[in-house]
Amino acid sequence: MKLRFSIRWRLTLWYAAVILVTQLVVSGLIYQFMSNRLQSELVAKVDTGYAVVEAVVKNSGGDLYDIVHLGQNDRFLLTKNGAAVYVTSAWDETGLPRELDRLERVTGGQTMAPDGRVFQTRTGYLAPYGYTLSYAVDATDSRANLRTLVMILLAAVPVALILGVVGGYFLAGRALAPLETLTRRAREITAESLSQRLPVENPGDELGRLAAVFNDTLARLEDSFERLRRFTADASHELRTPLTAIRSVGEVALQHDSDGETAREALSSILVETEHLHHLLENLLTLARGDAGRTQLKPRPTDIAALAGRVTEDLRVLAEEKNQTVELTAPADVWAPADSPTLQLALMNVIHNAIRYTPERGSIRITVCVRDGSAIIDTVDSGPGIQADDRERVFERFYRVGKARSRADGGAGLGLAIARWAVEINGGTIAFVDSDSPGACCRIRLPIV
Repeated sequence: MKLRFSIRWRLTLWYAAVILVTQLVVSGLIYQFMSNRLQSELVAKVDTGYAVVEAVVKNSGGDLYDIVHLGQNDRFLLTKNGAAVYVTSAWDETGLPRELDRLERVTGGQTMAPDGRVFQTRTGYLAPYGYTLSYAVDATDSRANLRTLVMILLAAVPVALILGVVGGYFLAGRALAPLETLTRRAREITAESLSQRLPVENPGDELGRLAAVFNDTLARLEDSFERLRRFTADASHELRTPLTAIRSVGEVALQHDSDGETAREALSSILVETEHLHHLLENLLTLARGDAGRTQLKPRPTDIAALAGRVTEDLRVLAEEKNQTVELTAPADVWAPADSPTLQLALMNVIHNAIRYTPERGSIRITVCVRDGSAIIDTVDSGPGIQADDRERVFERFYRVGKARSRADGGAGLGLAIARWAVEINGGTIAFVDSDSPGACCRIRLPIV
């Protein structure tokens, strides 16, 4: 079974592991340094003592009487042909043997005496005189000091490990405390309190940036929930209106003895409201499919001017009912990569919107051109226009601008929302812009081939 630790404990263990490894490495380096240092000091003492005795022997021409002046405190031994010819009392006190093998070259090392003491020795052959010189320095204290150092370093390991665990747990808790605060505050936020935000103590560190990202997400969720609430309320209202009308007409027709003409009028009213309801549901389904990303696009080079001409001709009959003039101005060829059905849907809704809100005997001008590397489709009407503050909101679902654009004109406030979706999935943009006309100018911009 795989153990799962909290982040705090994982940070604590990593911190303790780093402290432990660091302690071991530092201890090893200290031991190596001190060991080399003590060994160098012992070798230097041995070499110095050996050199003094060697110099006396050479200066005296091998006369042992001159060596007596060196005293008995230095530990050295002179042998000749395997037999000791001069031994100091300090040498005898060590317990080291008097008979040493004759060496032809300088040698050195550590030798253990019978009583357990360790001596650093150097042995060399003094060729002109046939002597073998051995010199010793007591290394017992140095080795004891080195062992003491090892014990201290080993004792420091568990102490460092304990301090690493305790310190790591404390530091990890301090470092993760803001995260605990964020977790607690995030748990308190519900769909009814999306306006709350997480605290950002330090925007420059990782937790501050994480809190900022969460706050941005909460802002988008709040906006989405608000849009959903508004959409639900507006959709309910739009659906209730035709259903109420259908029900009222039906009830009136049933409560009275109606002749054939009255019944036909009632049925006609029901059909009108049913058509309106059907159109509303179709628009809602179109937007739902778009939100779900289930619309299959087949982009291909499309003649925008020809497409605008077909849409204009299809809607001209609606303009003629209001004695409006519809004028299309377009060059011979304006091509752009687009999915024709969805782009046609966008143009249909934009031009239909212009016809709907343009008064009797008004005019609508559609202009197609190429400008700044884009295909431009401008729809300009002579209606009441749209204020600058409302130019972005009119593309929201069920949004209408004041009394001039109300449901009495037959709209549900979904046409421009569908138009924006259809334009944007084709890689374009749509917006209301300023124009010389007193009415509104809706501009569609598409990338050209």
